[in-house]
Amino acid sequence: SLARSASDIDADVLERSTKIFKDMQLIVSFGKNMFSQQQRGCPSDLEKVSDLHEAFLDINVKCILVAIGGFNSNQLLGLIDWSLIANNPKIFAGFSDITVLNHAILAKTRLVTYSSPNFYCFGLPPESSYSAEYFIKCLMAGSPSQYRLKSSPTYYDYPWEYDEKTNRDKIANPGITTLQEGTAEGTMIGGNMCSLNLLNGTKYFPKVDGDIILCIEDDSYDSILETFERNFQSVVQQRYFKNVKGILIGRFQNDSKRTEMNITDIIKSKCIDRSIPVAYNVDFGHTDPKITFPVGGKARINLMGDKKEIIITLH
Repeated sequence: SLARSASDIDADVLERSTKIFKDMQLIVSFGKNMFSQQQRGCPSDLEKVSDLHEAFLDINVKCILVAIGGFNSNQLLGLIDWSLIANNPKIFAGFSDITVLNHAILAKTRLVTYSSPNFYCFGLPPESSYSAEYFIKCLMAGSPSQYRLKSSPTYYDYPWEYDEKTNRDKIANPGITTLQEGTAEGTMIGGNMCSLNLLNGTKYFPKVDGDIILCIEDDSYDSILETFERNFQSVVQQRYFKNVKGILIGRFQNDSKRTEMNITDIIKSKCIDRSIPVAYNVDFGHTDPKITFPVGGKARINLMGDKKEIIITLH
């Protein structure tokens, strides 16, 4: 737990998530401080970093998957032993606030990390076959060298505070929408936009050589129109944006009241090069299910005419 405490996860959700990973023939272990509430209801910064270092040093650990998102992963950056991580490479995965750590690890060690559902996300919906499918495609040995993103037919939209009484109805997924046509290929960076922006101007933002495929999403608060636009404006003003050749926008929560029309309006208002392909409602973000994709890996986009191809080419 490198953001919130896992004690915030509903017990039934925790049990379902554990079962899903056991069904993948994986052994699940928990960090010793995962349920601590020592620092304002969360594990302390030192407890979080201790668990992170221990996981990277443990030869039996093949993947470090963050339990749940939150707000303060950037507090850990000055405490992490980056050489320890670089010398003990393994899969590191998570999303939301964990976007900070995904990119800081890439910046400081050159290790590709993964934007994936956090551990508890696998236990939220009644079934998580889509999330599990893309987790396996991206991370498991024997998976294809490339994989194409296909939209989930339905999704679930849960509030931040979740329990078993929460409405669990399926919502029809309209699928990927093209906002700007074009083709692109490049290095994938991004994830949770407001978390990514915390790294602007710091030594923890990765230097990417060549073309970039930028992925952005936000939760229900940070994707209200005004907040989303100012966060996106900050992205556009960064030096790295000149290398962005394709943009993938994740699915928004219904509370944000985002529509294709107002997202298109924001994109157009930033005078983004019309040759840059932009796709909206891709299966990542704060709804479930969601894909796993590599931060620092490669992708190819083809949004021309009726084509809506997003292919992860190096993971």
